[in-house]
Amino acid sequence: MLLAIDTATRLASIALYDGDGVHGEATWRARENHTVELLAQIARLVGLARVAKGNVRAIAVALGPGSFTGLRVGLSVAKGLAFGGQVALLGIPTLDALALAHSFQPLPIWALIAAGRGRYSVACYSAKRGAIRRSGDYALVNAQGLADLAERAMDGAERRRPARALFCGEMDATLSQTLADRLGSRAVIALPAMNVRRASFLAELAWARFARGEADDTASLAPMYTPHV
Repeated sequence: MLLAIDTATRLASIALYDGDGVHGEATWRARENHTVELLAQIARLVGLARVAKGNVRAIAVALGPGSFTGLRVGLSVAKGLAFGGQVALLGIPTLDALALAHSFQPLPIWALIAAGRGRYSVACYSAKRGAIRRSGDYALVNAQGLADLAERAMDGAERRRPARALFCGEMDATLSQTLADRLGSRAVIALPAMNVRRASFLAELAWARFARGEADDTASLAPMYTPHV
């Protein structure tokens, strides 16, 4: 059994997962209360799923991009559980898990989370048959900056029909309107329910690594932050 933890932003999510799939999941708006709520929610989920603590053989954690405090809380808890239980620790980029939720559609995926002050941490992915591949660097941009990145990618793509892209994640009214104004129908905005980061997708990526015998060094694993472009 693998426990996945995502506290990268004000939205927190945890999940229990193994080769049979999802055994339990909880997603909630923690805001700035990760420190108070995370361990209590993990204990609650383990109880609801009727999973013995000794059956948890791996811990997965969202590495970022994300908020400084949120990432630190999640990684600290994940490291403590990994050290205490002597189990594998696996770090997964936050946006990879978000993009995976949209991996059975053909459009390029722009995954994003809010970074404060009108900025967004973003990355572009290609999707094919349930797999994703990041097709560029992580970036920290405002709404116009994201539209610029997406427009350049669309204009530079080889295609037989007008290019479009899917945008998913922490969308707000300003960003949605900017994308609509700049890109029109070429910008496909994911439904609100599909914009929620779910730890089950983080768990799927981590479980694949765990099944291959991979693990990260518990002592040295650190959060990743997004540079400006």
